[in-house]
Amino acid sequence: MKQNNFSRMIFKGRLEEYLFVSEITPERMYMVNQDLKTGLSIIWNIGAQANITIDSQPFMIQKDCLIFITSFHTIQKLEFEKLRVIQFNKPFYCVENSDSDVGCKGLLFFGASSVPKIQIENENSRQFDLLWKIFEMEIEQRDDYSLEMLMSLLKRFLILCVRIYKNQSLNINSDANSIGVIREFNFLVEKHYKTKTTVAAYADMLFKSPKTLSNFFRMHIDRTPIEIINNRRLLEAKRLLKYSTIPIQEIADELSFGDVQAFSNFIKKQTGQTPTMIRVK
Repeated sequence: MKQNNFSRMIFKGRLEEYLFVSEITPERMYMVNQDLKTGLSIIWNIGAQANITIDSQPFMIQKDCLIFITSFHTIQKLEFEKLRVIQFNKPFYCVENSDSDVGCKGLLFFGASSVPKIQIENENSRQFDLLWKIFEMEIEQRDDYSLEMLMSLLKRFLILCVRIYKNQSLNINSDANSIGVIREFNFLVEKHYKTKTTVAAYADMLFKSPKTLSNFFRMHIDRTPIEIINNRRLLEAKRLLKYSTIPIQEIADELSFGDVQAFSNFIKKQTGQTPTMIRVK
């Protein structure tokens, strides 16, 4: 694919399906600024170490490392040599509705407060490079089969990523049921964190007791359910404080705190700062 032909890096379907596939350098930073604000994005570093700040949290991304972000994430800083980017919208591929195909909901995307990351090892690099080349060739075809072909390629790419993520990030002995519970919990938190703030609420949706759910997480991962819930609420609170002018009282209400004092106590306990300190920082 010719690197100077921007239009050929984008697939647009008849029903607003959208897929963006491109290698970018710092000179083409406008692509990140303009096009990664909707949908789901995969950022694959293929150059020297990249430095990226997402929602005020800095990340060092080594070569052949991939991160997975949603439109809810805010990129404040991005220093890099060369990246590969895949970005797609819900009409092109709906992670939630197609979960049985790939199983990335709650792991790669919509995983509560974390930014998922994987490292491509030598044994997998050939597969990823080959898929990328096929992506580039297929996005140029522009025929009646393009949508299905590109969708199949994206599914395969995501499946490879899920396999690696499970091996690298989950303290689980490939127990499908355990992974399923964690994925569903993460997704439910992402969906309901503004209104459901207790472990009991999520345990009820998962048909488990709060104690059973807490014990389950203690066995399999290094975070408790309440930590995941609180981290997601904190992330949204910091976003609203730093990137909006919404009054603190309204932010407290939106995140289901009883009053401003309860909200302030929560922020102070989690960060050591007051909401006002975070807002003016």
